[in-house]
Amino acid sequence: MALGSFFFVVDDAKIARKAVYLSPESPQIEIGDNEFLRIRTGHSDKSYVLTLLADAQLFTYKKELDVKRKIVELIGGVILERDINTEIHKDALKMFVEKMAEFKDKPNGDLIILIEQRHAQHFDKPQFILDQKEIEKRLTDKVKSLNKRGKFDEANILLDKIKKIPKKLYAAHNTAEKAYKNRDFDKAEREYATAKKHAENLGEKDLVSMYKSKINLARKTPSLLKKRDDFVDKALSSLKAGDFTKAQRFFKKASEASEDLMDSTRSEEYALKAKALAEYVRVDKKFNR
Repeated sequence: MALGSFFFVVDDAKIARKAVYLSPESPQIEIGDNEFLRIRTGHSDKSYVLTLLADAQLFTYKKELDVKRKIVELIGGVILERDINTEIHKDALKMFVEKMAEFKDKPNGDLIILIEQRHAQHFDKPQFILDQKEIEKRLTDKVKSLNKRGKFDEANILLDKIKKIPKKLYAAHNTAEKAYKNRDFDKAEREYATAKKHAENLGEKDLVSMYKSKINLARKTPSLLKKRDDFVDKALSSLKAGDFTKAQRFFKKASEASEDLMDSTRSEEYALKAKALAEYVRVDKKFNR
């Protein structure tokens, strides 16, 4: 479960702005100067960093900007329960930081509002690539743990499941991913639901959470794709008509629709196009009043 999220800006080796949002269901978690220092130290040579607290974990991503020949660091993070697999939030975290980068100069109060508005969108629908070896290792470790605690019957039941279920899970997952890629969303939804049942039988709650999200996404994707395609068509039509303000607005909407689709590549593409057009409009107004 994502307990909250945060964002801070490091300028001239100091934290210039920072904001922390905790969800209503979250216990009180303190993220102070010591935690921010640990995060910054971890990011000295890494883009992604995991920082462990007593009752939670902080998973962060760093983006660097060259601002007037000076490097400004933007670091965003998601606050998670200790037993959550951070990999399921990797893509969403990067998208979160890319989006918050647009507001890096906002004051702390505004940043908190912006983070709260985006928290559910980015972190309530985790996604990640199925890692077969990691899953098998995790299940094997569970069996060993049960045996060590003398729970031999439970260990044997799980061992029996390991022999039968994972192959079915991988098959359903791969079929669903292929169907989604081919835009057969009904089939993708059915296969994701099958994979979710197998994950439930294995007690893999991270996978269950992921498949719930994928089922929901498969249901929404047709309408989201149509919406995004409409925005792109309108942006291109506006460009041809020379209305750059309108084109910028539609590219921005296309970027936001891509976020809902968890399509980080297209989200970044359309956001950059919107940003370039906004800059063009600003310069044009300045010199052609």
